[in-house]
Amino acid sequence: MKKTAFTIFLTLTVVLSGLAQTPRNIKKESIPTFMFQVTYAAQLPGLDTKTDYGFTNTIGGSIIYKSKSNWLFTANGNFIFGNKIKGDRIDLLGEGITTYEGEIIGGGGLVSALAMFQRGMHFQAEVGKLFPIWPNPNSGVFVQGGIGYLRNRMRIDYQVEAQNPPYPVMDDYQYGYDRMRGGFALHGETGYMIMSNNRLYNFSVSLEVTYARTKPLRDYDFRVYFDENGNPVPNGYVDKSQRYNDLYYGIRVSWMIPTYQRQPEEYYYH
Repeated sequence: MKKTAFTIFLTLTVVLSGLAQTPRNIKKESIPTFMFQVTYAAQLPGLDTKTDYGFTNTIGGSIIYKSKSNWLFTANGNFIFGNKIKGDRIDLLGEGITTYEGEIIGGGGLVSALAMFQRGMHFQAEVGKLFPIWPNPNSGVFVQGGIGYLRNRMRIDYQVEAQNPPYPVMDDYQYGYDRMRGGFALHGETGYMIMSNNRLYNFSVSLEVTYARTKPLRDYDFRVYFDENGNPVPNGYVDKSQRYNDLYYGIRVSWMIPTYQRQPEEYYYH
């Protein structure tokens, strides 16, 4: 495995070095180049995602190859995070471990300090096309789309207090409440990309949408509720046949580092 990873890395290094050693005139020609990209997206949820989560942030990185004919080939990975979890504590954690106010009593008999967040990840491969407009043949409107994998869940953060540990959600127990789900995802994006003439400003701004058909990834749901007679009714095993339609849409801003070598400026002496 290590030998294979090293071979891939060495091959990529050789290719990038070969491209960088050839001076390019970005002002006059469309150039092939690899680009490393750092991205941030502000997203809103839709469909089933909207039931559980609110405003979402995504940060990630990409490797892009832009061909001489302005085709774009992209591989990227993204970390999804948000602070808005919809529903009260009783709905999210069940009545079996919460008080009437939705709090959890720790091992010391006191209320435990808990916080809940959205967490997830998204990996994808994309193909697109750049249509040159301004300020050079390597900048303009682009469209791209691809397929990948998306996963999201609810994360429970807690303060470990020596005299009041929150045993019901500590360590692996929290996985019985996080409702993690994942599945294959489709992604579409359109925006404007600029590769500046002086190589200082290389970025893109785009509108994007991601749709994922997901399924539960946990085997058991620990939440317990009580019926009208006060009897506990556990959720029990998760229905693995259930499917969700997860949707994210928003604005993405990316900063790019191209690997081509810029052609020196021409100077005339008299």
